[in-house]
Amino acid sequence: MALGNIHLTPDLVQAVRDAVDIVDVASEYTRLKKAGRRYRGLCPLHKEKTPSFSVDPDQGLYYCFGCGQGGDAIKLHMLLTGDDFPAAIEALARRYGIPLPKPPRGARQERDRSAELEHALDEAEGFFVEQLRRFPKPQTYLENRRISSELIEAFRIGYAPPGWRELIGALKGRVGVVELERAGLIARSERRPEEPYDRFRDRLMFPIRNAAGRLVGFGGRTLADDRAKYINTSETPRFSKGQLLYGLHLAKRPLRESRRALLVEGFFDVLGAVAAGIEGAVASMGTALTREQSRLLARFADEVVVGYDGDAAGGAAYLRALPLLLAEGLGVMRPEVGEGQDPDSVRLDRGEAALVEIVDTAADAVTREIERLTPAGAGHDPRHQARAAAALVDLLKPIPDAVLRYGYAKQATDRLGLPVGLLLDRLKLRKEVAPPRDSTPQEASPVRSLEEKTLQLLLAGGESLPPAEELPPSEAFLNPALRNIYSAFLDLYRGGQGSSPAPREVLARLPSDGEAVDRIARLLLEESVGTDPRELEGSVRRLLRRWQQQKARELAVRINEAQRAGDQERLQRLLEEKAALSRLLHVRPPTE
Repeated sequence: MALGNIHLTPDLVQAVRDAVDIVDVASEYTRLKKAGRRYRGLCPLHKEKTPSFSVDPDQGLYYCFGCGQGGDAIKLHMLLTGDDFPAAIEALARRYGIPLPKPPRGARQERDRSAELEHALDEAEGFFVEQLRRFPKPQTYLENRRISSELIEAFRIGYAPPGWRELIGALKGRVGVVELERAGLIARSERRPEEPYDRFRDRLMFPIRNAAGRLVGFGGRTLADDRAKYINTSETPRFSKGQLLYGLHLAKRPLRESRRALLVEGFFDVLGAVAAGIEGAVASMGTALTREQSRLLARFADEVVVGYDGDAAGGAAYLRALPLLLAEGLGVMRPEVGEGQDPDSVRLDRGEAALVEIVDTAADAVTREIERLTPAGAGHDPRHQARAAAALVDLLKPIPDAVLRYGYAKQATDRLGLPVGLLLDRLKLRKEVAPPRDSTPQEASPVRSLEEKTLQLLLAGGESLPPAEELPPSEAFLNPALRNIYSAFLDLYRGGQGSSPAPREVLARLPSDGEAVDRIARLLLEESVGTDPRELEGSVRRLLRRWQQQKARELAVRINEAQRAGDQERLQRLLEEKAALSRLLHVRPPTE
């Protein structure tokens, strides 16, 4: 199937997995030192002072004991660069000299069009950057807004000069009109469609890149007073504003270290934040925040400070964004920007330190909303209590963490003078979470620990594995991610005539960006795994016995149903199945 600029095939994916060097990939972002057969270093995915990042070159896996992230080289590349899976495969294939398969004719044409679009955007960016150097007017504007030459260069800010065909003329012979139109850089009037004209005129130009740093479009800020303040590239196959965050390609590394983002509305808010030393700033570019943008942000941050404008429109946009951000499990804060101000105007009026202070002291957004919805005295009026409770349900429902929702619900009902159970009933949480009685750590689920231990021993089993026919079926694993890993392992083991499959082979059968890859990394790198045949045999028997007991209970229910229905033929078949299962249950009890 054709994805992005390449034809993604199973053979290509496997060739990349075989060729990629995970130590090479990780070493671009952190310094690794040899520690036995593994390498250790500071985790490139979060900020830490003590090395907790472990890389196993033999198994092609990494695991961080600090943040709990783990996976293979493809997953690590995706997290560090922002590439999606097809883009990661393409980038790694080119890096390690793996030939890219020739796509089918239709896909080849699509790839050629994509390359032409990329070329048009790159040429236009070069033109706009050059024009900024030639015209004093945009330079003076940027100086007045205290945008340094370093920031101009880092964000590749340019200028579209006045005139209706400046870009078209400058790129003539290098980029055709058709390509410029596809790139959203020129337009046509209904009256004279045969005469295309530049879409951007007398505007500061802001190149917009995706998370991987690829140029996808432009935003233009007018330097005149008689036209729209901001316009963007028209929608193209590359440019969809609702799926992009301005500045993310430069903010990724700071975000990975701090896990805290500043979300603002516009280009200058990002520039002003970076000028003040807040490098993890991104913008939704003046549009209402989308679910796609929220999910993109959640890939790089755990907390978001929503620095939208301090006017009515900014407040409304913040309230629309809040449930989307909460639904992604993000902690949300709202700073006191000030009436009629935005983050950049705070910097210009009060200085960089003032902007840093309001971001650092931003209040918890949910707590702020609870206080707004439950004003003093609301608990004394039943009608106010009812209205506030309805609004609080809407506020808390998107939060996926049940314990966090409980904490906020308790906070809200205390202010309203209501039992927390009333709000929990509306949130349908009573069965999900109960108030914590104490802070004593709970032991891991014995079901999950047995499954993880068994799978861990199987993956590291080597020559000590029991015959395939003695292993339990896939249904014995109740956890879906572990079941997927075990199914892949079992298929390979059965097809390999008794030889133990290597973790790399198991990984090849699993989605590279899925939970199963993380689990394999954690199981194999979290601790040293022994290969004692007796321990493996005991774990396999306990898991198999648990499954058999579960099947026995299910059979008992089905036998009762057959007896009540008077279905003698079905009853006889079920009784025979139960007898066979009973014999298994009483053979070779599990060793302790």
